[in-house]
Amino acid sequence: LVQECLCLFQFFFPTSILRTSPLISMGALSWLEAAPVDNSDASASAAAAADAASSSDMPAPPPPPPPPGLDEVRPPPPPIPEGARTAEVEADPPAEGAEEVRAETAKQSLYDKYLDKETVARGLADGSLLQGTLVVSGKSLSTAFVRPPGARNNDNDIVILGKTARNRAMHGDIVAVKLVAEDEARNWSGSGGAAAAGPADQAKDDDVEVADVDEKRAQAPTLGDSDDDESEDEVVNLSAMAGNNKTEKVTPQAEKRFAKVVAIVDPKGSKRLVVCTLHPNPTRKDDDRSDGMVRPNDKWLRAVPTDKRMSWMKLKLNDSTAKVLDLEVLPKKLNPFQFWTVKMSVWQESAVLPLCQLTGECLGQAGDLVAEERHALIEHDLADHENEFSDALLDEVDEIVRVAQRDFEEEVTTRRQDLRKKRIFTIDPATAKDLDDAIHIDDDPERGEVEIGVHIADVGHFVKLGSLADKEAQFRTTSVYLINRVLPMLPHGLCNHLCSLNPAEPKLSFSAFFRLKKDTGELVEEGPYKPWFMKTAICSVCRLNYDEVQEMLDGKDIEPPAVHGGYTWQQIKDDIFLMYDVCGKVRKARFDGGALSISKKKMIFHTRESEDGLPKGYHLEQHSASHWIIEELMLLANRCVAKHLAHSTVSDWAVLRNHEAPDREKANELAKLMTEHLGLEWESYNAGSIYRSCQALYRKYGEVLGLCVEMMVMRNGMQQAQYFVHHEGADCHHFALDFDYYTHFTSPIRRYPDVMVHRVLAALIGFAEPDSYQDVGDAQIQVNQCNDKKQATKRCSEQIDRAVFCIYLRGMKSWFYTIGTVLKFKENKSRDGESKGAEVTVYSAQLGKESIVQLKIGDGKPENLEEMGLFCSGVEDELILPDNWRFCSRGMVELSWLPPDGDRTRKKKQTLQTLSCIPIVIIPTNTVPIDYAVFFVSPFRKQELFEQVPESAAKGFAWNDVPDEDGADGGAAAAAA
Repeated sequence: LVQECLCLFQFFFPTSILRTSPLISMGALSWLEAAPVDNSDASASAAAAADAASSSDMPAPPPPPPPPGLDEVRPPPPPIPEGARTAEVEADPPAEGAEEVRAETAKQSLYDKYLDKETVARGLADGSLLQGTLVVSGKSLSTAFVRPPGARNNDNDIVILGKTARNRAMHGDIVAVKLVAEDEARNWSGSGGAAAAGPADQAKDDDVEVADVDEKRAQAPTLGDSDDDESEDEVVNLSAMAGNNKTEKVTPQAEKRFAKVVAIVDPKGSKRLVVCTLHPNPTRKDDDRSDGMVRPNDKWLRAVPTDKRMSWMKLKLNDSTAKVLDLEVLPKKLNPFQFWTVKMSVWQESAVLPLCQLTGECLGQAGDLVAEERHALIEHDLADHENEFSDALLDEVDEIVRVAQRDFEEEVTTRRQDLRKKRIFTIDPATAKDLDDAIHIDDDPERGEVEIGVHIADVGHFVKLGSLADKEAQFRTTSVYLINRVLPMLPHGLCNHLCSLNPAEPKLSFSAFFRLKKDTGELVEEGPYKPWFMKTAICSVCRLNYDEVQEMLDGKDIEPPAVHGGYTWQQIKDDIFLMYDVCGKVRKARFDGGALSISKKKMIFHTRESEDGLPKGYHLEQHSASHWIIEELMLLANRCVAKHLAHSTVSDWAVLRNHEAPDREKANELAKLMTEHLGLEWESYNAGSIYRSCQALYRKYGEVLGLCVEMMVMRNGMQQAQYFVHHEGADCHHFALDFDYYTHFTSPIRRYPDVMVHRVLAALIGFAEPDSYQDVGDAQIQVNQCNDKKQATKRCSEQIDRAVFCIYLRGMKSWFYTIGTVLKFKENKSRDGESKGAEVTVYSAQLGKESIVQLKIGDGKPENLEEMGLFCSGVEDELILPDNWRFCSRGMVELSWLPPDGDRTRKKKQTLQTLSCIPIVIIPTNTVPIDYAVFFVSPFRKQELFEQVPESAAKGFAWNDVPDEDGADGGAAAAAA
């Protein structure tokens, strides 16, 4: 209250006026000037004064207009009814911070108050409000998107511009929004709107309270900042691939809907754990604090999330926090590389930043494998998968195992087809512990067909709906595969013991049988030999791994694995060669018929033989014939099950998996880029035509460019495959596979949707009661959970792979050289037109990531690499940067290189065009999160790398300006799209 009165007094009687007044003593004037008024909220205080004057009965002088961006004065918020989020997410703020919360509440609002629960409910019912999950852009932090439920196409995304319109909502919150006009939305985002936003938006938004937090300390440096894989289609801006310094819009669509957040329906993002690094929180503009030192008079710390889409937060430096952080004796330096978990506690309407609380001990330091693993799990809401299974659940599993072993023979003889004498075997990765699929093949020479049996662990028989094991599996939905371990969906007693189809162990299984024509690979779908399904008992006679099978197919002699059941190794070999022959025809027919296959290089790091668990080497994962034999058989089994369920009496309960066709607009953009702008042959009318176009580029220009084009296909318009519950009118087609129906049946040990499919199929064939599976409503909720978890585990795996690669780079004591493909160019200019450097986006097929290579004039040979943020400990190598560069034309940049000795008479020129394949060097950075930077390799070095690239691929493609339909310059229009 005192502070607010001071604000009002100083607003109406500035000290510049009081100094001239004989009524004010100098002592009082000094006290007023030293009063602890929060200058960060000066604009809010001025607005409050204006509001107070206008509402008073006493005459008052007219106040000056509010500063830009504060167009209206909002009263303090009333209590928010239950259901709409207030600033408190889960608990009251700590007692030590209560006075700060009260002080914030007393200030004038910076954000709108939330609508109450009843108003939100009415708005959602009558359509005046919309609901969806808030997704903050990873590339333009002031921009967020809301996708309404049921929307699958990015064109339906609603755009939220600026933090004012976002109204304290966090990435991941389910929000209620109100549509607004585009002009109004762009006013909130500031001049230029989202198009003007850059990677420093977070710092710009927060400079009201803490302007001088070192951005380089909080975020990875821009010298090698890699693009995030975001769903708003900004990853590869096809239309701007050869653009220069033209302004780029956020999204390519011509019409977008804009909105502001009016309520938080479910604070899913706000209440999650957030991994942060901690830094001093100076409040004065002249307080640099770049040394990271916390001083005795500091009251707050700054929590900077490693996920830059989350807001920075303020952490109260109280006694308990100081003890945990070992800051009881000050001054002391904070370690800026340590990971801490915090949780947002309160975000008042008058506060620029939310407050947070520490939630545990330090996770470790960036660059430590265990810390990076835990970081990734928390970042993607998978930390609960590390929790031990409860004692009650483990007791339940013990009882399941005991009863299953006791009743095994009775179960087989009374209810199942006994296939324990059949020649059935498994092919899996060498390190696999949960073997959930086995196969057999029988030749029928009279009919010219083979019978295939795909036998899957009968998890649904043991895990009953509603049991403790089932509830835990419903929550986890999937196993999470880490570098050296697996976080299983089910306890080991089930996944590695009772259900795993280990050799020489009788097991219960759920089997799919189908026939294939030997001469064509065609599936027999009609007549007495159409696909059929039954519960079975099997006993695998041999366990093989992919490497063994591939060596055998390649004609190499291998050490025969153990073969049981009275069979011989030669019989197993004959079965595999027959499968290889038939599955090869199945695969060819599938691609000829219109299927799409996208290759992706994956680095498999060698850590198992390492004493400290750190990667000592790697190999590239190969998708060899041994892999695609199993792949084709599993695809066929899943396809047969899906069609059978979709055409059955239980179709409304069937869990299927579809893959929508690519977004037509983006697919057309890609086609225009390839054909008109780059002059390449390209067809994209279906999945098969895309596949054939990609294969033609492979053959003509080599693997590096081919992999890059496949990435462009995946990133531009290609939808995500999704689980869904079948219903009348549903789009069941799987675009990539070109199947009318598809599902997941073959991995119930590690995927919950497969368990759901097993239960419905079992009821259909009369093996289970109808109440053994979920009703439609519960099933739909469950598949949504499965879709979310599948995406989360994918991103978690990618983050861990990236961290492990960076750890590998740090430990190898040498830099990593490979080939990259140029995607686009961008010249950065100041407002007066002066060049401030350029950015070249490069894709590395070996890493599966794009990175930005920064170009600056006169770089040459940098003297101190550590000052550039590079981790160069123990590396004896030399980094040479281009001496100069220039844009020659749209889609072409020329680099000038000096030799290591600086002799300008031997200067070399290097021309880069769109899709040029060129050598790059990858150097780890000393940043949080752990990262790497990418640079072009000087033509004076590593000549063997330049020789690896075919001349046609190294040259790239000249950009052709093509007029649009309205007559505009296609290149100029592209750069602005």
